[in-house]
This record gives sequence, C-alpha cells and structure tokens, in this order.
Amino acid sequence: IGADGTVYVGSFDHNVYALDGKTGDKKWAFVTGDLVSSSPAIGADGTLYVGSWDFKVYALEDKTGTKLWEFETGHWVESSPSIGADGIVYVGSNDRNVYALDGKTGAKKWEFETGDQVYSSPVIGADGTVYIGSFDKKIYALDGKTGAKKWEFETENNVGSNPAIGADGTVYVGDGKLYALNGATGAKKWEFETGKLMMHSSPVVGTDGSVF
Repeated sequence: IGADGTVYVGSFDHNVYALDGKTGDKKWAFVTGDLVSSSPAIGADGTLYVGSWDFKVYALEDKTGTKLWEFETGHWVESSPSIGADGIVYVGSNDRNVYALDGKTGAKKWEFETGDQVYSSPVIGADGTVYIGSFDKKIYALDGKTGAKKWEFETENNVGSNPAIGADGTVYVGDGKLYALNGATGAKKWEFETGKLMMHSSPVVGTDGSVF
C-alpha cells in the first residue's frame, strides 16, 4: 500500500495493478511476460519493485506504471523484493540466486548462488544482514553490502517460508518446523514441529514477542 493509499498487487493474468484504495478503481496496469506471484515492494521515493515468472524484476513508476528498468534473471521470480535502507533491492530467483540490485538503475551489485531455487523472500536485519531461505534446505545470512555468506543453517525440508526478525534479532523461519535462530551466528534457539509437509506460511512477530 502506497503512502497515498494506492493498493499495488500482481496477478496470474500477467499484470501488476494499481488500485484506488477507497474505491477499487483501476489507476493503471502494467503487463509483464508471465504470471506475477511476487508481491510488490515500495521504495522511499515511491518506486515499485516486483518480480515476474518471465524471469525479470521490474521497477515501475508509482503514479503511472511506467517501466523505469528491468533486470533479467535465469528463471522465475516468485520471491518478493525487499529494500535496504540505502535503496538496494534484494530478491531471490528460481535460478538459485539471490540478487542485490541498484534501486535507481537496476544494475547488479552482487549475486549469491544457493543450491536450489529461491522461492523465499529476503528480510533485512537492523545491521543490513540479508536473511533468506532456499529449496536446498538451508537458511542463509548474507552481508548486504557484499553478498558474502555470514552463516547457513541446515533444515530438514525445502525452505519456501519468508523469515521474520524479532526485536532482539532472533530470526524465525519454517520448513516443516518453525525455527528460532540467533541472527548473528545462526545457532538454533528452539524449534517447533508442525505437520510433516513443507511450511509455505511465513511467521510474523507480535508486539509482545509472540510468533504466529
């Protein structure tokens, strides 16, 4: 949701839509080359960032939907972008990579290769660390400036869940279990077992520290 109440959403009809939050009237639509399951992220200047199954990440002008730039990956982009305090855009791709892109130009700053597709969306810690999961059954902590790996934590199943970060820096993420990890070291604090299937749902942290 934009500062003016505009609602931005992607669709399997290949479009990204901007809707009036009060009325639902369409302000604009931008057509990509394939399905859009990525959720848009909004930069400080209003620029919209979103991925598509056409292997691309797009930057769109928020008022008109005009394309500012596009960046091509090697496979679907189901991951939703996250934006750092310095305007760097972080996003995963099913080509196994995590990308850091210049928010103004779309130029690649770095890429980090995991062992399988990256469906998970990155979250950014207070110190700029990027946390993300992969279908290679690992959770990664990456240096936001360089893409260097700080640590990895091995899970039992594919990680499609998006991590969440608590006020104390604890990272919560799920596969078939929900894990609480030390954000600085990756050491496991605890785990909670759900069913036997992969966890697609992503945790959120309440104001009292409860994890849902």
